[in-house]
Amino acid sequence: MKQNAEELQQLAVAALSAGRLNEAEARYRDLLSVHPHPGVLHNLALVLVRLRRDAEAVPLFEQSLAARPEDSNARLALSNALLHCDRPRDALTRCDEVLAVDPGDRDARQNRAVALRALNRHAEAADALQTLLTEDPEDADAEFNLALAELMLGRYASAWVHYEARWRGSNAQPPLPSSITPAWQPGESLAGRTVLVQAEQGLGDSIQFVRLLRRLDRICVRADLQVQPELVAFLRRQWPARRIDTLGTKPSPDLETRIPLLSLPLALGLEDPGAASAYLQADPKRIERWSQRLKPRSSRLIGFAWRGNPKKRHDPLRSVPLEELRPWLEAAEAKGCSVIALQRDASLHEREWLARFPHVNVLGEQLSDFDDTAAVMALADQVVSVDTSVIHLAGALGRPAIILLRFCSDWHWGLDRPDGSTYRSVRTLRQPAPGHWGQAVGALIDLLP
Repeated sequence: MKQNAEELQQLAVAALSAGRLNEAEARYRDLLSVHPHPGVLHNLALVLVRLRRDAEAVPLFEQSLAARPEDSNARLALSNALLHCDRPRDALTRCDEVLAVDPGDRDARQNRAVALRALNRHAEAADALQTLLTEDPEDADAEFNLALAELMLGRYASAWVHYEARWRGSNAQPPLPSSITPAWQPGESLAGRTVLVQAEQGLGDSIQFVRLLRRLDRICVRADLQVQPELVAFLRRQWPARRIDTLGTKPSPDLETRIPLLSLPLALGLEDPGAASAYLQADPKRIERWSQRLKPRSSRLIGFAWRGNPKKRHDPLRSVPLEELRPWLEAAEAKGCSVIALQRDASLHEREWLARFPHVNVLGEQLSDFDDTAAVMALADQVVSVDTSVIHLAGALGRPAIILLRFCSDWHWGLDRPDGSTYRSVRTLRQPAPGHWGQAVGALIDLLP
């Protein structure tokens, strides 16, 4: 028997409440076929956003909004989806439409500030977010977004203070593993203490900020380190005298405090950590092994990575579709360069696509760990990568490297700083506008070794 609209609505809501998103999508589509109401369109679009299919959600939000033009919630939801689709100008327009009716709408003001940041209008965003925070000092979302804008503007003294809001708010950083070691509190001194430093966020963040342990060592009695499993063996080889464990390992009982890795700039009073020279080294034995495996090789070798972690919400925006890199790959071949793909998780489709280029070697899981990747980088004349752990490793090793950045990059790379913003050996090539890689790829061709 054909289900009626009320039954389908109940099934959709139940599936959504239980987190069964694919089922919720199916039920809302069934409901839409018998009850084409703008509210159903809106709810289906919200499910698609949660499924990270924002491009499909946008036209549904627009249809819902066309039927209910007074619906400010629909405009705000549409602005969120547009931001995920790297359409900040359109998102800004939708926020302005809400604010034209209700200038005090905090959600619209918050979304508008995020859109301004995505357009690299960070000073305007910071002013707007500071106003929101002044009105409500407990607004963790406003404080965290303010920190991101300030970091891009180089306002480090206040940025690191506000960056502590990353543990609160609607998009809070997942908490670190619980521990018997007391947590460090902002304002506490680490001088003369035994400290446990715990990695957070991505592998690239860990690689970038472990260099601050040297500064920490100058003031504390001892600093142990806990990092992601992929980095433990690599970093133990770098610092054999330091206790380095996987996150969540039971710490030494004599540790007096534990601190998140990216809180070190605040704790150490570092306004700008500065651009780093090489502070990590590749394993000579691995270098020799890979030197033999890569023979015969041309006089010029390039390592490259085109994609980040697909689990990250913004990964499609920072990753470069392989087809966009075709002109660079063809130019590298014409110039006699060999290209090594440093993408360990290259898909079957990506491997098949790259197979048409005889000068490209996809190593995949032959790169068993970071020591293997570091050794190949040590043999390369140049490393090219998007914003992922590969480029952080290249910079930490001091290897000549180029990063391809989306128009509004992560704060790590600064703004309008083409060389040495984070690592002295890394040059940045940025999109001229959201979603446009052509100009950056063209510049990359000019920089072939």
